[in-house]
Amino acid sequence: MAALISRGDSLLGTGDFVSARLFYERAANAGSGEAALRLGETYDPQFLAQAHLRGARGNIATAVFWYKRARDLGTREAEILLGGLPSN
Repeated sequence: MAALISRGDSLLGTGDFVSARLFYERAANAGSGEAALRLGETYDPQFLAQAHLRGARGNIATAVFWYKRARDLGTREAEILLGGLPSN
């Protein structure tokens, strides 16, 4: 799973958030809370605004889904990020 997350991070670093999401989702579906958290971030409007990713659009409902998944998988930071989303 670490390799999937690492590849996702590399892709996100180049601005390829679409491909990064695929790697994060694969790792999250295999049980990685860290990957679920990072996947949620790629949908979080606040994260996207800070990351300046071209063409990336936020989706609060999807961010909430993945943050909750990350929380359920034991990633504590997800609860903080959930609390920062509007209408949560």
